[in-house]
Amino acid sequence: MSTEIATKFKSTEIGLIPHGWSVCKLQENILIKGRIGWKGLKKSEYLDDGFAIINGLQFGNDEIDWKTVGRISKDRYDESPEIMLKDGDILMTKDGTIGKLAYINKLPEPATVASGVFVIRNNKNSILNQDFLFHYFHSDYFKNLVYSRIEGAVIPHLYQRDINELFVPVPPLHEQKQIAEILSAIEDKIKLNRKINFNLEKLGGLLFKQWIVDDEQKLQDGWKIGKVSDLIRVESGFPFHSSMFDENGNYKLVTIKNVQDGFFVPECTDSLSEIPSKVPTHCRLNNGDILLSLTGNVGRVCFVYGENYLLNQRVANLVPIDENNRAFTYFLFRQKDFQNTLIGISRGTAQQNLSPIETKSLEIPIPSQDMLDRFADVANPIFQKLVENYNEIKNLSTLRDLLLPRLMNGKIRVK
Repeated sequence: MSTEIATKFKSTEIGLIPHGWSVCKLQENILIKGRIGWKGLKKSEYLDDGFAIINGLQFGNDEIDWKTVGRISKDRYDESPEIMLKDGDILMTKDGTIGKLAYINKLPEPATVASGVFVIRNNKNSILNQDFLFHYFHSDYFKNLVYSRIEGAVIPHLYQRDINELFVPVPPLHEQKQIAEILSAIEDKIKLNRKINFNLEKLGGLLFKQWIVDDEQKLQDGWKIGKVSDLIRVESGFPFHSSMFDENGNYKLVTIKNVQDGFFVPECTDSLSEIPSKVPTHCRLNNGDILLSLTGNVGRVCFVYGENYLLNQRVANLVPIDENNRAFTYFLFRQKDFQNTLIGISRGTAQQNLSPIETKSLEIPIPSQDMLDRFADVANPIFQKLVENYNEIKNLSTLRDLLLPRLMNGKIRVK
């Protein structure tokens, strides 16, 4: 349980912290080790079998994607105990994209790190809880400290000597554990929702393939060959001008950057305080609206979750003519073969461009009304659950981001 309570504060090297807390340098309690060398390791030297070697490319959502790690020969593996990973290790990138994190919860196999990654591990008798420390590394205060020490113009680099000297707040150990438990509970729910959505996406795509794509009897059961436009409107975004932008505006502008392959990026660069009168209704986005990228990496599809979003040009809103066909629309455009078709009809040399007119003219099998209804009965609840889960992820992330700095500086105390 956390609450805002009357707390006396004292000045320290990292600002005001509660009486009863202390500060320490990271190197006083934590082993921080980066690998020296291997900078010249070529992809041709990676193997299908051998020891796993982890770099920042495998970091995602604070975890390691073990399916994509490289492998090296045992002859090249340095069995230094500081670099052989253990359960509870924190990994942090120190070259290029600085400060990406991963937590080794349960090590599935022997592994080491590449030269661009720090291994951060508690010393014996440390006054810092490792889980607390991991959450502290996510705080804006720590990130600002790290960024202030980055060197290198072409490839940013964080040196071990700099991170060793960084100060950390040290609440009593039992309070560190409680802070970590609160934040970890939120993170665990976020990860669970992501895992559920991953499985729901697979299920929805499988159902579409089996019921719509692979049914050999479809043309004998009232199906026909039609066009995308028979079921779906492909509506382009509005050409907002930069003169309309207001950094404090309530309406966030969705651009091509927000449309990734299968997921929506809710953070927007630009915003508006008012909606221009000429903006069409389909550009005022709602929960579950399906977006299609028309420029660059064309054919990417995701759905919107959240409120107060406006659709910019070069992104299309895929609007089912019959609302009951929303899941059908989404899983049609998420099919890999259909995405390849969209890429195939795009044009451009320096940058690919997908035409909404050509997109809605593509031929597709049109299921019978009975099949559309049956698919909707099964797939619409799946799609709706996807939207609900992502909304919950967004709300939990907001809660976490509000709590994190307040818990770390003692403005909110744990009972």
